[in-house]
Amino acid sequence: MKQRILAVLLSSLLALSFVSCSETAADSEREAGAPSAEIVPGAAETEAEEETAVTDDVPEMEFGEDMNLLVSNISWATRNIIADEITGDLIGDSQFNMKMQMEERFHTAISETYTDDIWSTAYISRLVKAGDDSFPICFVLDLYAPGYANGGMVLSLEEVPNIDLSKPYWDQSLHPCVTIAGKTWFAFGCFDLSYYDLTHILTFNKGLTADLGLENPYDLVREGRWTVDAFEKAAVTAVMDVDGDGKMTIADSYGFTSVAKQILPCFWMSAGEESIAKDASDIPYLNVMNNECFLSIFERMFSIMWDNGVWCPNTEDQNFWSETVGMFGSGRALFSASTFYYLNEFRDVEVEFGIIPYPKFTEDQSGYHSRVEGGCKIAVIPVTNKKPENAGALLEAMACYGFNEIIPNYYEIALKRKNSRDEQSAEMLDLIFSTRSYDLGDTWWCNELRDGIFKPMFRDNNRDLASEIKKKSKLIDKTITKAISGLAG
Repeated sequence: MKQRILAVLLSSLLALSFVSCSETAADSEREAGAPSAEIVPGAAETEAEEETAVTDDVPEMEFGEDMNLLVSNISWATRNIIADEITGDLIGDSQFNMKMQMEERFHTAISETYTDDIWSTAYISRLVKAGDDSFPICFVLDLYAPGYANGGMVLSLEEVPNIDLSKPYWDQSLHPCVTIAGKTWFAFGCFDLSYYDLTHILTFNKGLTADLGLENPYDLVREGRWTVDAFEKAAVTAVMDVDGDGKMTIADSYGFTSVAKQILPCFWMSAGEESIAKDASDIPYLNVMNNECFLSIFERMFSIMWDNGVWCPNTEDQNFWSETVGMFGSGRALFSASTFYYLNEFRDVEVEFGIIPYPKFTEDQSGYHSRVEGGCKIAVIPVTNKKPENAGALLEAMACYGFNEIIPNYYEIALKRKNSRDEQSAEMLDLIFSTRSYDLGDTWWCNELRDGIFKPMFRDNNRDLASEIKKKSKLIDKTITKAISGLAG
């Protein structure tokens, strides 16, 4: 069963591409016969006949040396790549079993070394300059990815023997986002859960939805009618001065709860837009001011959240607002922003809730899109590695194992059974996983765009985007150009 589910999931990932919310892009996709990310009843049963596990093409090998993995200690995402003991936790035990299988298969011993030096490329840079090959594979914070490649610290994965990036256990929906000039230095493999954890979702209060006489969000999603208009129409009805003091405070009821920095990127990405896109040569560029769709989304979010009072304002600078669970659990929030990681916060909430993707911008948009936030781990192979074929073999084999074992357990048990409350939410998870996207302005250049421009603007209700971009666009362009200067020749 696990293989059947993942076969459907990853086959959809292979087929999906990023689509703008512009009419031209949507029309082009329909003309090309590209699949929509709508839910098609019965499609899973039709496509999921094959139960054979995916296999890798790594030959028989004996490493003859230990493999010590360097792992960035990222506290906000699933930390381990491997596990050192059986604990009874299904996911952790799968990671332990992966370690055991890899050690037996390649005649090696695998261990992890954690580093808190994650906020730059300095740690690996020092290792490379010293010719230190202690770590054949490093799992680093994605925000600094261009620096590793442009600094000549890591190998292009196309150069590494035994890695086949066309395989379904390398995330095909995110892969086009992390290439530069057609080359791949980093990839998201199914051995890691961090980029699953940082996938964004909406939760909705079922009881409040019924009390307000609203349409069932599940039906809206299934029928392709879950749009920003539908979100606004529902969210406005939940705005109420509960304590009757004549002013809206945290004690009152709102249509939506989130931290300021998450709102704009979640909605522009659900519309299929990117703040940094890539040109025909696969070179990143700023994609804001001449992008009518992006500007429309920007203006619409301020109108909905601020003018209509849908959002409960807060200045929290964390990834998740701590007040959300209390408000949501007491029926004072219709929708709340979350990720798969923060879905754990809702386990003890007594109200019945559902899980849905963020809405499309317009109903004629070809499909849904779900944001993967920056802050994930990415695997890199340092140039000091004297046996890259071993590193390639291990990554390939772990990714394949993760596809067959770790991700199904994470997906089926940790998410569907523990965190979602009904079969419809599980159905929504299928859709969300198959429509993930990754914006470089929300990841690699998050500090310059999402946190440097959009977060303070939304927090302070500053709508003068033209002025902010004018002040900072030259610096952003220069930063991008410098970051990839050695890669785009």
